[in-house]
Amino acid sequence: MLISTDAAAPDYRRDLGDGLVLRWSQAEDTEQIAQLVGRVFRSKEDAPENIFLANMVCDLMSGRTTVMGENDYGVVQDTSKETRPIVAAVCLQRQTWRYEGIPFVLGRPEIVASEPAYRKRGLVRSIFEMVHTRSEAEGHLVQGITGIPYFYRQFGYEYALDLEGYREVALQGIPKLKEGEQESYTLREATGQDLPIVRELYHHLCARYMVSVQMSDEFLRYLIDGWQDNDQHYRVVTTQLILDSKQTIIGMLHALAGRWGKPVTVVSLATAPGVNQQAMVPSLLRALETYGQTLPVLKADIDPFSEIRFALGREHPIYDALGKSLITSSEPPYAWYLRVNDLARFIKHIAPALEKRLVDSPVAGYSGDLKLNFYRDGLRLVFEQGRLTGAEPWRAPHYDDNSDGGFPPKVFLQALFGYRSLDELKYAYPDVWINNATLFNTLFPKKASWATQLP
Repeated sequence: MLISTDAAAPDYRRDLGDGLVLRWSQAEDTEQIAQLVGRVFRSKEDAPENIFLANMVCDLMSGRTTVMGENDYGVVQDTSKETRPIVAAVCLQRQTWRYEGIPFVLGRPEIVASEPAYRKRGLVRSIFEMVHTRSEAEGHLVQGITGIPYFYRQFGYEYALDLEGYREVALQGIPKLKEGEQESYTLREATGQDLPIVRELYHHLCARYMVSVQMSDEFLRYLIDGWQDNDQHYRVVTTQLILDSKQTIIGMLHALAGRWGKPVTVVSLATAPGVNQQAMVPSLLRALETYGQTLPVLKADIDPFSEIRFALGREHPIYDALGKSLITSSEPPYAWYLRVNDLARFIKHIAPALEKRLVDSPVAGYSGDLKLNFYRDGLRLVFEQGRLTGAEPWRAPHYDDNSDGGFPPKVFLQALFGYRSLDELKYAYPDVWINNATLFNTLFPKKASWATQLP
């Protein structure tokens, strides 16, 4: 049998030496990969296997979630051992994200695992090369990953987008329902028939952000009831509808379906236009307290249920509605790692967003170049009467440097995705500079984003 030399092909194989073989997964690898992940993602060496993540691997490889399937795990197998164990693995998920409403496909490497005895050999690096090849072959403009500090910078990623961040409310601080009063708002679990309103509310929430995840109907339906097709009945979240006193749907939320610690965790929350969220808060908190009391505990030896966590990013209307008196603790966001291999191509894709920012700005109708020096390479943007007419790789000349600004490698991504302002970047990096700050700030403003990491 001929083996493909194309790293994106399902039958690709590469000999890494010492019996180690790099390849794409098959259905029969599911159990081995799940066991590897279960062993690696433990708090300590003698802790029980992480059944939650092991089950997630099985569900992802089944194709039920729509983001990947059985052939989308890059693995390294040790063929020199009698059991031929899989010793390292990285999956490739696919999501559609939006940049100011413009959709683009993001390739998402995730659940990276390698046996401790096989580390420091470049196995994960080899898998990432294969994963990036497939992602780019499928036309993905961006790759994104959540993960441990620093590590993925080695593979071309930069922190460039908020990840999570939360506010917490202690159960003891939740206002009690007065005697004789009825709840003004209640929760009920969504069903498949509720998909249209769930979609509408979710998209309304995302419209406020620069970057967000566009959940397909198939994925939203999976979160509602598709998980039940799983033999193990593995479930990530529940989809809850918020009802007013007339039983009208005025909002929705996704909450984790199990408890890892003291809180019950809300990972998305959307309300219809015109809803008074401040008036909704007391009933919502009481409903979530009741919900939390029903959740299974997913980790041994955890503290009793005592908090409600709203893990909704750096900013969300519910934070203001809760007010300072109810919020007992908070955590600023961590960050998504993002990778854009062809920056000029991505810029062309989001050109309508850049052009819209120029309209009615101090530099409306701008004509000219914007040449950015990234010191090892660079980018040239060309505008004519406020329209982007060109975007291409560019290098500053050896003499008579005519750059319009400079950024260390990858740092420009923080501005591109609205993660940091120009002033913040200049403060952190002495080698960031721009000679037309008004133009740059118009094209690349700081703006909140919210990219849920479900599943």
